[in-house]
Amino acid sequence: MTQDSTRQRGLDSLASKERFDALLAKIDDAEAFDTSLGVETNRPVEPWEIEEANDTTLLNNSRYSPTPVRTIRQAIAASPLRYEDISFVDFGSGKGRAMLVASEFPFRKVIGVEFSRRLCETARENVERYRGPRKCGTVDVRCQDAAAFTIPDDASFFYFYEPFTVAVAQQVLRNIEASVRSHPRQAVLCLVGAGLLAALDGPSPWIQLGETLASPDDPYFDTRLYVNGTQEHSTDGTA
Repeated sequence: MTQDSTRQRGLDSLASKERFDALLAKIDDAEAFDTSLGVETNRPVEPWEIEEANDTTLLNNSRYSPTPVRTIRQAIAASPLRYEDISFVDFGSGKGRAMLVASEFPFRKVIGVEFSRRLCETARENVERYRGPRKCGTVDVRCQDAAAFTIPDDASFFYFYEPFTVAVAQQVLRNIEASVRSHPRQAVLCLVGAGLLAALDGPSPWIQLGETLASPDDPYFDTRLYVNGTQEHSTDGTA
């Protein structure tokens, strides 16, 4: 590859990111989630802006960029599980937007797992300042590596918006599957976007629940829910 073509690819990537951020800003302005509820969750944070950034984190972790609020609400509302019986876990929770929206539902507990101390501090501040409706009494931010996070026995809704690589996601899924075997229960994986679908390639205990949920915000945020079962499945929802 020539130097000119490498430079052009970089410029194209930057232009694509700028278009995406402009789209997200337009969606956020229309929803007015941050401004109306006293929080700051909408500004993206690049991987190299993270204080703990090193070669490993830059390779394995994505930038922080929030899911649009309507997409989050739609995904949680589509869960077949009774909220009062389970806890919600957001992997790569960033500034805590998905956690805040999840707290509108009567989960036992809402947990965010995030390795960046700065993002965790921002998320905790947002939890304190949040002026929205809250039906979950416990919203907890855990500052640690997602792959090292111990899955709580009652955690059954697992939220992923492309926070890290497929390899990291596969380790997190192994942890979830071990927890479900140890404490048998039905669980739901929520995958926003298509970035982690490859983590479910091959034989898997996860079966897509119904059709892909078309995002009310933009097709990029189309969402798939999976439930644990014994059949192999394909990512189009067929068992």
